[in-house]
Amino acid sequence: MGVVLEFVFALAIPCGIACLFIRRSRERDGNAPLRNDMASGASFRAPLHRASVLGTGGFGGTRGVWISLRGPKRLTVSADAFMVSAPQALREYVFTGRDSSIALSRSPSRIVDRDWIVITRQDRDRQLRLAITADNLPEVWRALAGTGATPAPAVAELEPAGNLTSALGQVRGWRRVALGLGFVVIFAFLPALVDLIARHLR
Repeated sequence: MGVVLEFVFALAIPCGIACLFIRRSRERDGNAPLRNDMASGASFRAPLHRASVLGTGGFGGTRGVWISLRGPKRLTVSADAFMVSAPQALREYVFTGRDSSIALSRSPSRIVDRDWIVITRQDRDRQLRLAITADNLPEVWRALAGTGATPAPAVAELEPAGNLTSALGQVRGWRRVALGLGFVVIFAFLPALVDLIARHLR
């Protein structure tokens, strides 16, 4: 039984990482036509100070928690579409203006109150919400509105989550896969593991 558990643990994490990369690759392949169009006809580019996506549950992140994308982030805008890319986070969000809405929000902190633009679109059976902020936010707003994105009323403040929820929400990418598979394996084989330990202690 001990050998089986070791094999399962050793196999679960690589499989989870492989599934994550396959999912990201499929996302990039699906975005390829719009991405190529924007690369050749970009009318506006800007680095983003921060970008966060609202978790939707499962591998989409903790539901209702804003998850910050790590590493450099960039906004690319063309005539009727735009893209927010975060290469280090292996994420790429492509929007068509006519299918998206934009709204202003605010994230208070002890240091500064920062304005954000919250971008919303329907992503199959879920709603994708992405919040971005930059030093030249009015110019970013005009560029997004120029693609045909619908201006919406200001949304509520981006509320900070509690310490535990926030910490869990920051677990992303392959770490989220490994954590989830770890819990599954632990709960699935916990009785056998307890029995194995008890036998060795006799």
